[in-house]
Amino acid sequence: MHARLGVLLLLCCISGLIITSCSAKGDPNKMQSNSNQELSESERKAALKEIEPERIQAMNTMGLHILQQMGTKEKADGNNLLISPYSITAAIGMAYNGSVGETRQEMAKVMGWSGLEMEQVNAFQAALQQLLTHPGKGIQIGIANSMWVKDGIPVEETYQTTLQQTYEAEIRTLNGQPAQAKEEINQWVKQHTNSMIPNLMQEPPEKEALMILVNAIVFDGNWMDEFDPEYTTDEEFRLANGKDLSVRMMHQTKQVQYSENEDWQAVRLPYGDGQMHLLVVLPREGRTLDEVQQQLLDDPKRLDRGSEYSLVELSLPRFRVEYGMNLKETLQQMGMEMAFDPYAANFTEMISPGPNLQAYIGQVLHRAVMEVSEQGTVAAASTLVGMAAGSAPPTDQVRIEANRPFMVAVVDKSTGAWLFAGNVNQPEEIPSR
Repeated sequence: MHARLGVLLLLCCISGLIITSCSAKGDPNKMQSNSNQELSESERKAALKEIEPERIQAMNTMGLHILQQMGTKEKADGNNLLISPYSITAAIGMAYNGSVGETRQEMAKVMGWSGLEMEQVNAFQAALQQLLTHPGKGIQIGIANSMWVKDGIPVEETYQTTLQQTYEAEIRTLNGQPAQAKEEINQWVKQHTNSMIPNLMQEPPEKEALMILVNAIVFDGNWMDEFDPEYTTDEEFRLANGKDLSVRMMHQTKQVQYSENEDWQAVRLPYGDGQMHLLVVLPREGRTLDEVQQQLLDDPKRLDRGSEYSLVELSLPRFRVEYGMNLKETLQQMGMEMAFDPYAANFTEMISPGPNLQAYIGQVLHRAVMEVSEQGTVAAASTLVGMAAGSAPPTDQVRIEANRPFMVAVVDKSTGAWLFAGNVNQPEEIPSR
């Protein structure tokens, strides 16, 4: 009999990671922790001490690798892309706690955790979650984790305790009827993403599924300086294939943080009191997103170099982006292979081993949604130069006209963490509600 252990992770939008188990002799082919109260200065400093810049950079770089790989696949169709590097990290982090030996080593290498004790990884995850769920005025962030387990599955007590204490995960019973299990998990996701992701699971889990891990994150941020809707006009957006698309283009001239080189322009639009911002990276005419993202992979500090406050005349389309994918193949290409192997994977610190129980990751499902309008950004699934608003006044005015494909990222200023990152290749209009 082939048993499958599903671990479904809901990412920013929502990301699902399914861990499966099978008989050692089987055929592999058949085979909210939310608060709007602000942290005290001492609490914030204590959390920041647990967050090493190298871990944040590794998380952001992982996100860039995924964007670049998925961008190559979607290039012909010109589809939008959106992921949550934070949510993917949190979801895989929950599974990582149950890994052992070479399986753990491979996962650590891909996630940038090599050389760290498990306690250090968990301290990083807990501190980052604490900071992100206390973002300050003008921003609301909700993060929720859950573990769904079938009755009778021998989950290690230490593993379950870690998920409850580090990730504040809810422990729920996985319905034995696949169709009902899908409905219950999708309802949970819908509830924890303010209905932005009503159907994370497109298909019911396989009947043999034993466990599903879910992580969800919702972001709702108001601009520090809103765009005036009176200046929003119908304009043309040039697609990668050369065709034009009519979009609603917002306009604003403000003093914001800006950087550039011969290949791109980048601007940071602050939310709330400035504790988070939307990073917009626009390739110069004749350059592509893939080329720009490769530069950032080669030199992650490139965006910050020469960054200063400038008077920026910005044209940015209103847009909605939604993207869903199974990250299994992408993660395997990045080096996380053993965790997906039904014979080689070792997750014995998650589930007590047995003759018919060998856990492995079956799928990593991820779905993200983002909407950007005159009021701000709503989303569900690079360290910045610390400049104060009182920095040297701007000199010459610069212009950014995002009328062709561009990259976006929702960034936490204190840590540099990318909550969301994506490629806007063809802006979709935000539906009226």
